Amino acid sequence: MRIIRTISYIARADFLERIRQFAFLVILGLTLLAAYFFVPPAEAAYVTLDLDGYRGIYNSAWIGGSVAISTTLLLSLLGFYLVKNSIERDETTGVGQIIASSSVKKLYYLFGKWISNFAVLSAITVAVMAASVIMQWVRGEERVIEWWPLVSPFLFLTLPFMSVVAALAVGFETTRILKGTLGNVLYFVLYLLFTAGSGVMPFGPDLIISAMQKDLMAISPQSSGSYGMGILFPEKPLRLFEWQGVDWTWPLLSQQLSIGLAAFVLIAAASMLFHGFRETGYAIRKPKRAGTGLADADNTVFDLQKEIGHPVSGVYVSMLPPVVIRDSFLTLIHAEWRLMMKDAATLRWLVIASVLFILGLAVPISVSAEWKIWPAVWIWPLRLWSGLGSRDARCGTQYLVASSPRYATRQLSAMWISGVMLTCITGGGLLLRMLLEGDCKHILYWTAAVFLIPSLALACGVLTGTGRTFELVYLIIWYLGPFSRMPYLNFLGTRNSETSAGNLLITNMVYLLISMGLLTAAYLSRRRLDQD
Repeated sequence: MRIIRTISYIARADFLERIRQFAFLVILGLTLLAAYFFVPPAEAAYVTLDLDGYRGIYNSAWIGGSVAISTTLLLSLLGFYLVKNSIERDETTGVGQIIASSSVKKLYYLFGKWISNFAVLSAITVAVMAASVIMQWVRGEERVIEWWPLVSPFLFLTLPFMSVVAALAVGFETTRILKGTLGNVLYFVLYLLFTAGSGVMPFGPDLIISAMQKDLMAISPQSSGSYGMGILFPEKPLRLFEWQGVDWTWPLLSQQLSIGLAAFVLIAAASMLFHGFRETGYAIRKPKRAGTGLADADNTVFDLQKEIGHPVSGVYVSMLPPVVIRDSFLTLIHAEWRLMMKDAATLRWLVIASVLFILGLAVPISVSAEWKIWPAVWIWPLRLWSGLGSRDARCGTQYLVASSPRYATRQLSAMWISGVMLTCITGGGLLLRMLLEGDCKHILYWTAAVFLIPSLALACGVLTGTGRTFELVYLIIWYLGPFSRMPYLNFLGTRNSETSAGNLLITNMVYLLISMGLLTAAYLSRRRLDQD
């Protein structure tokens, strides 16, 4: 009982702390919005699940199955970045050191954190389940609610995956090399592999889609068995069929519940990698000469008396030398640059950045776009960009820095300029190559990207107080746009297609306007902090 009580206390405290955060409401709203769009109206021009020209009638089984698929895919990505900060928060607030001094074992502590993460993701899932009931009534094709076909896909598909996501978040935080930006990027890659292979995973979303296709084959044997999922625009309206849901046999239930058991294994492995909370503090320098601190203080007082020519006890403000204020904006930019580049003070980072610079300079632009060199150049500094705007909040110095004159304009401008400098330097090889080739088209894209990336990083950092938001948003945009060459998101211009001069200028002007909007949002947010 004592073990259960200890774990429950840790989980409850962390859960209550999380649901009060603004990020929880944002992820909840995005998930509900995605669930709404994943059940389009019957007269809508788009569909989200196309089974070879068919879709199911909007009954409880189809609504539950399709929304559970979308929730699993979306929340597996957003949910990880939402809950991956519980151990870090305890470490920065000093709660971890208090826990380390108690009798709480590491395994119990991690189990409590895992239960809290799972509870947060489960709360969002339950909200989507409730919204699914409303969606069935709103769409109006079948108003009779059948609870088991509606709820069972969430219970045996979404929740088991959420338990693994919650365990991975804890596991990444307990591993030093994975607790930062590298872990966030690695999980994004794992997520892409999961979504790409979900069609061949018998325990993933293909479990429900296979059951749908099986019932479809019974009424339409000529069906090819292909399907499409996402925002699709069919050339002709889809035909309807009735699907009664998944037949949850015991072997199938055992298979899905085993996913949840994998979470226990991950937590047990994480407890062996977790070294607990080590007390951190400032190093105390040894005095350069022998003597106590009191003697050093006496020497300081003597020097002060010698400087002003009066005893310290009789010092007035008018006797002190004038204060020299060094209001140098260049000094502030240099300080922000040093703080930003502190995370890159490793030979490995500099070597890889140099290699990417040389490749951008040596390889022709058309080849570098085809070989994904350009996207690689501007994904490598991700860790450095993510610190823009959020470093003060992470270090707890935002109110100290806010006391400086013209805090909002000077500080944000220095951060943004340092980010622009980093973007220019890392992409300098590409720019030189474009100048050699006289490629004005890509020079415009290069210029827009130089302004857009630091602006996005600064706005995300200021508005959310964490670097994970920028890392997630930029990774999604970077993958869909420059890497996969999706129109409108491809702000690097890596798509090999002819674009008119007018459209090219309009596109880059839009990117610059977005940059200005992001900077304005960051400035207004900092102005509120300055006024407080």
